[in-house]
Amino acid sequence: MKKLTIFVPCVAVALLLTSVVSSSAQTTLLGNPFRPAGASYTITSVQGVNSTTPGGTTGSSQVNIGVEFPNGIGVSYTGGKGPGLTDGGLGLYTDSSNNVFSTGLRINYDQLVTASSVTITLEDFDIDTNSTFFNPNKVEPIITLLGPGGSIFATFNPANIFPVMTLDPAASGKGKGVATNDIWDISFASLLNSLHIADGAISGFLLTADGAHGEVTNSDPYFLVAAGNGIPTIPEASNYVAGVAALLFAGLFHLRQFRLRKKAATI
Repeated sequence: MKKLTIFVPCVAVALLLTSVVSSSAQTTLLGNPFRPAGASYTITSVQGVNSTTPGGTTGSSQVNIGVEFPNGIGVSYTGGKGPGLTDGGLGLYTDSSNNVFSTGLRINYDQLVTASSVTITLEDFDIDTNSTFFNPNKVEPIITLLGPGGSIFATFNPANIFPVMTLDPAASGKGKGVATNDIWDISFASLLNSLHIADGAISGFLLTADGAHGEVTNSDPYFLVAAGNGIPTIPEASNYVAGVAALLFAGLFHLRQFRLRKKAATI
């Protein structure tokens, strides 16, 4: 059903970490926000995401890595049924009053980038190339693209996301702790094209877990592996024209002033 595609380079965050190890033996807390080495963005963990608070809150959550896989980035959150931080991925949880929330990761670029230039890598959906949709026993992803100022540019649900997922080349390798054949690339260009949404500038995006299609809070979470740096947006042509006109005007002004000074000096 799916074919391998040409790999789009991403900033691999899994190998660029120096942080404090949490109480969970294999989990490393990365702080909040966290900037991968060489990245033009930061990663912020959020919790408490639901229909009322679609952007969630940072609370005392932290970005983590290594909960299930050494390359899998997730969220350590508070507010669940247990005390302190709970190490997890991108998934659903309930608070002490049985309200259902999602954890999330928000990527914030240092400057606006073109949405179509971004490709991200996710893992651990427990599916393969023969799957016709996401595993019903797992959480399913939601991707929200954020426009200038954090406004909502576009939101993609599991039904939008699944058809454009392609097997990441790294998934063909085998290694301890790696979700073999379950690492997926998602091109934002493909998402936009599939829904006929015009390309545009984004300030970042938010990854969360869907809770509207029967997923339950004990569903196994998914993880972020890598995010593309993206290509900074180019000013519109009208801005270039205005800039060139301003430079020409300034040049003519200085030329006129120079001629007046030269004329005055000869009198």
